[in-house]
Amino acid sequence: MNKSIGQRIREKREENNLTQNQVSEKLYITQQTVARWENDKHTPPIKAVQDLAKLFNVDTSYFFGEDRIIVHQFNFFAFIGSLILNCLFFWIIAVVLVSIQLAFWGTALACTVAPIVLIWQVAIGTVTFSISKFIASLIMTLVAVIIIPILWKITKYMCQILRTYYRYNINSIVYEVTPRVDK
Repeated sequence: MNKSIGQRIREKREENNLTQNQVSEKLYITQQTVARWENDKHTPPIKAVQDLAKLFNVDTSYFFGEDRIIVHQFNFFAFIGSLILNCLFFWIIAVVLVSIQLAFWGTALACTVAPIVLIWQVAIGTVTFSISKFIASLIMTLVAVIIIPILWKITKYMCQILRTYYRYNINSIVYEVTPRVDK
């Protein structure tokens, strides 16, 4: 009896001692999606199969077996819709988000060097030293040190969202059809 794609995914996942949640985190999808694949309620898109093959260190054909045929379909309307949406909205949102993110990073990094800048200004004689300025610069540095890990997580999350968005667009434009093979 030939194994289904879901059975093969579960088999490789268990061989690698991974949970569904660990697989979902590595592929940037939900745990429920992995469960649906393994229970053969949904067939994973080809990009997900490629990612699974890379994760489990197998060839992509492993998941399809010899009796599976993949037919690629091009969705013209999804292509046009994706172009319009990306040109009108995505770039505007991306530019705003990237600008805000860069402003936050620049401010945080500037705050981390505030005491050094103050000492340098005192050394070259442009500012007179006062304890209140030095304490303020130390507080700025402390705030920056607290905020930088939060900014890092936000940046990683934004990159994850952009990767997922990109994969979704590609998967909606070129999708796979697996015809049933009746024996």
